[in-house]
Amino acid sequence: MRILFHSNAISVRGTEVALFDYAHFNEEILGNKSIIAANRNNQNNHPEAVKKFEKRFGNIFWYNDLKELNKIISETKSDIFYAIKHGNRDGILVDGAKNCIHCVFREIEPHGDVYAVISEWMSKVVTGGKCDYVPHILNLPDVKLHFREYLKIPTDAVVFGRYGGTDTFDIDFVKETVKTIARERKNIYFIFMNTENFLDGEYFENIKFVAGTADDKVKVVFINTCDAMLHARLRGETFGIAVGEFSIKNKPVITFARSPEQAHFWHLKEKGIYYFDDEQLFNILLSFKPNNKYNYDAFSQDFSPEKVMQRFKDVFIDG
Repeated sequence: MRILFHSNAISVRGTEVALFDYAHFNEEILGNKSIIAANRNNQNNHPEAVKKFEKRFGNIFWYNDLKELNKIISETKSDIFYAIKHGNRDGILVDGAKNCIHCVFREIEPHGDVYAVISEWMSKVVTGGKCDYVPHILNLPDVKLHFREYLKIPTDAVVFGRYGGTDTFDIDFVKETVKTIARERKNIYFIFMNTENFLDGEYFENIKFVAGTADDKVKVVFINTCDAMLHARLRGETFGIAVGEFSIKNKPVITFARSPEQAHFWHLKEKGIYYFDDEQLFNILLSFKPNNKYNYDAFSQDFSPEKVMQRFKDVFIDG
């Protein structure tokens, strides 16, 4: 079985993290051949992510238009075309292979031969059970290092951090609360990976921004530096890979309780720490005490490579 895995871009965001894992474990667990294709002209293509994919899968098949994509399907003798996408009818379907569409957002417009969403929450709440789901895999290496010395963070400081899409730390009152606490409490640090700088030129020794990465080991070192994740995506999550990655490394997740997309709530349940407004967030951050003895892992049990790839097989390959 030869499966061509497609995304519009090869970036450092969660969509391509998911794509990489599906393609990798399609070979390692299911014993199939994985081929990677993406749009050559997408501005979100990231050199580090491209290098990661090429190191694992060899040549990426780049295309400019649908005609070229169909040619790649033919030349690679692909049996299945797997496309992870927003979910709307974007015209990206191929001839000569089974079209399996994996919908990331709430633009539910079924097309292709198999159409599934990325979380149980989406399946039940957004589609009313009409669409099946295949969740993302959560799989990070074990690394003991941290960035505290490198970032000049005291060992006894409390550190809140996040990574995700560059523009998805987007709740204004959270940004203001971060700055307020950073001014008042010098032993509380905030570190942001792959996040737009929102300081408007003001300097804080205890707020730090670092570049995004496609290296899973570096992500784990970043997570290890933190005592908790500060999540502030206004719309919420239809799955929440970054949330899950912090959780499987036993870091509590502090997240906005009024987001309309709530897949991460379904997973975190009582292990999440929820804020409704700036005052509540302020109190949570000021009173937070790290507790390494508590089990904050809400994801490992359900999103292992073995469990997810069995569902991938049932829904996309055999469905």
